[in-house]
Amino acid sequence: MKALLLTSLLATALLVRCRAPDGCAPVSTRCAGNVAQICNGDGNWQVLADCDAVSEHSSTAFTCSYVNEEGVAGHTCLPTSVDAGTEAGGVL
Repeated sequence: MKALLLTSLLATALLVRCRAPDGCAPVSTRCAGNVAQICNGDGNWQVLADCDAVSEHSSTAFTCSYVNEEGVAGHTCLPTSVDAGTEAGGVL
């Protein structure tokens, strides 16, 4: 019985690990709706920040936006009152 249970757990773990990659380049970012995502080392998108959840836990609304500041670029949650194109010197 234990062997059957262990076999099924191992098979499940392998199937989850063998997921076909999304085809993204590791460390690239994107907005999927109002969620900032980052590509992991396996080439799959994962949640970096849920901007709706950030909004719920703060006193302002946040939206997923692209930022390029001091050589660091990517998608993240920004307050909706902030224009990403003018954030910190307006570098895009």
